[in-house]
Amino acid sequence: MNEINYTKIRSWFLAENIRIKLLMFLYKTLPLIVFVSYSILCVWLLVKSDARIFKVILIPLVFFVVVSIIRKITNTPRPYVVLNIEPLVKRNKSGESFPSRHVLSVSIIAVSFFYINPWIGVFMSVIAVLIAVIRVLSGVHFIKDVVVGAFISYLIGGLAFWLF
Repeated sequence: MNEINYTKIRSWFLAENIRIKLLMFLYKTLPLIVFVSYSILCVWLLVKSDARIFKVILIPLVFFVVVSIIRKITNTPRPYVVLNIEPLVKRNKSGESFPSRHVLSVSIIAVSFFYINPWIGVFMSVIAVLIAVIRVLSGVHFIKDVVVGAFISYLIGGLAFWLF
C-alpha cells in the first residue's frame, strides 16, 4: 500500500460516520471475541481434565513470546511512519510492526480451535482474516505484516499441534 491508496481508503472511512464507527467497533471487538472464546476453551478443557489443554496453552504462549522477541529485535517501522500518513487508529508505537502480533495471536488461537473443533476453527479463522484486513485498512500494519503473522501461525502452529 502506498500513501495515495491509503489516503483514499482513509477518506472513504471518514466520509461517513457509520463507516469509521463500524471500523473502530470491529477493531476493538473482534480481538475481544477471540480472547473470551479462547479463555472459555481453556476453562472447558481444564474442567474436562482434557490433556490437550497443555498444547492449547503452551503453543500459543510460545508463539506470542517468540514473535514479541523478534519484533523487538527487528523493530520494523509501521506504515504511518514509513508512508508519513495519519492512521485511522491512533498508535504510540513507531516500530515493532513485523509480523503483526494481533494476527499471529488470533491465527494461532484459530489453529488451537481447529485442533479441538474444526468448525469453530473455521469461524475463528474468519475472524482472524477480518482482523488482518482491519489492521491494514486502519494503517497500523503493512499487508506483509499480517500475511506473515498468519502464515507462521497456520503453517508452524499447525505442525506444532499435530506433530507434538
